[in-house]
Amino acid sequence: MQRKRFTWLISTALVIMLLALTGCQAVQGLDLGQAIQNSASIQSAESKGSLQMDIITGNTDGLTADEKRLIDVLHHVNLELKSVKMQDKQHISVDGALTLYSKGSIPFQLNLNGTKLTIQIEGAKKPLIFDLMAAQAGLSGASSTALSSDMQQKLLKKAEELLPALLKFFLTNAPNPEHFSVSSVSEPVNSETLSMQKAHIEIKGNELVGLLKAFLTNILADENGMKELLGQLYDALVPIIKEEMKASPSKSGLSSELPDLMMAYLDNKTLAVEFVYTTIQQFLKKALDEWDKNMQETLSSVSDSQVKAFLSDKTVLKTDFFIDTDKQIRKVNAELTLPITEVSAGISSLKFTYTSEIWNINKPVTASVIDTSGGVFNLSGISTNNDSFLKYFNKESTFYSFLRDDLKIAKKDIHLLMSQGSDDNYEFDSSHPFINEDQVSMVPVRFISERLGAQVKWNADSKQITVRDELSDKTIILTLNSKTASVNGSPVQLDSTPILKHGSTFVPLRFIAEQLGCKVDFDTKTSSVTITRE
Repeated sequence: MQRKRFTWLISTALVIMLLALTGCQAVQGLDLGQAIQNSASIQSAESKGSLQMDIITGNTDGLTADEKRLIDVLHHVNLELKSVKMQDKQHISVDGALTLYSKGSIPFQLNLNGTKLTIQIEGAKKPLIFDLMAAQAGLSGASSTALSSDMQQKLLKKAEELLPALLKFFLTNAPNPEHFSVSSVSEPVNSETLSMQKAHIEIKGNELVGLLKAFLTNILADENGMKELLGQLYDALVPIIKEEMKASPSKSGLSSELPDLMMAYLDNKTLAVEFVYTTIQQFLKKALDEWDKNMQETLSSVSDSQVKAFLSDKTVLKTDFFIDTDKQIRKVNAELTLPITEVSAGISSLKFTYTSEIWNINKPVTASVIDTSGGVFNLSGISTNNDSFLKYFNKESTFYSFLRDDLKIAKKDIHLLMSQGSDDNYEFDSSHPFINEDQVSMVPVRFISERLGAQVKWNADSKQITVRDELSDKTIILTLNSKTASVNGSPVQLDSTPILKHGSTFVPLRFIAEQLGCKVDFDTKTSSVTITRE
């Protein structure tokens, strides 16, 4: 219970940090909340910016060589957005570069067209495309409760329409942080010097609990604002929900099973709004009545040093907003410092730095396009843990090296127990290596190949098994009872012939492992073998 409570608290704390940046009241004539609402309503613009992460190292003596190398690579990471063009909210292009401390710069271009994302990364053989809607449908799977594509599109559109109302409600009730000052400045934006107001805000981790209480207190007191928001949510969402229920009654299972009382709420806006408002109000009132006691007990009982550090003055967010005379945010500078208390991590803190500036607001802007005439790679059906993702990149490229050598996305460790001989008859021996009469360790080729991400096909007529490994770019053909294999069309002699045992084809272990780019280590004490691929 305690861990769940703090997971919620930490997640909420970050949101409160952002909300508290706005303040619920104007300071020195500057209404930052209104400026943020104006920014959310922008229909077209050009911008640029960067997000930088710096790792402040601690004691690294206990780290492995791989861990030290990864910290070195990520010691200073800079995501630079050199040019962002928003033609409208459905058409956006980005020209940027990812710079890694010890690897150099990796340029990329990105284009968003509706739900279709196209990415060109230096080192990719072709542009990569990713359909956000298809990916969401894939996550839903074949569940009978999955929303239709049409309904998802409608909900996304409604969410965009509701954003101004949601922002208005939350920003209106956001508390003023303690450190909030306003000054008049002249600042360059895209090489043009503008007269603006600068809002400087600082928030520390030990202020978050108090800010959250103030935020919830403001929401509880804002009856009109809450009911207005709930009414807008009802108007936007209930018609779509009813339409989906009517169109797919058997799929949703709701039309026959939904209680009459719930249908009455859906059919009556006043009743629905009052019911939801009363429920939220009762929940907030109870939480606030017991707030001080519960928070004191929770904070005093927590043993997690990381949580304590997060809610201490060592966590600091500093932000400067630059607002022009049209009440538009034209420039942002922000810095977030997060302490890390886990000594074994070799990191003492993380520092994030963000900058951005925007111009040509609500003026004609054309998003750049990515040339896909030479073909694309569709990532919509690619598993996140699929090693074949690397096949889309040139092996000599910086990005390939980063993924494979530093992030180790292709790294595999397979541990297998050795059977004691080729005549063992236990069922589990169909997946265990054994030493045959030639004193050669044999392994089931399909089992080991598929564990390493390769594809395996069996031809019953020719009694051949074909292994295709995208990572090593090898095609291996093995024939039962033949000591000659084929690797990318060239003959290779085996130490022993492949055999069929317990329905599985066994081949020389060292041969197949090394052909697939692995190292083999035997442990005679435990009668086991470890196959490792970096």
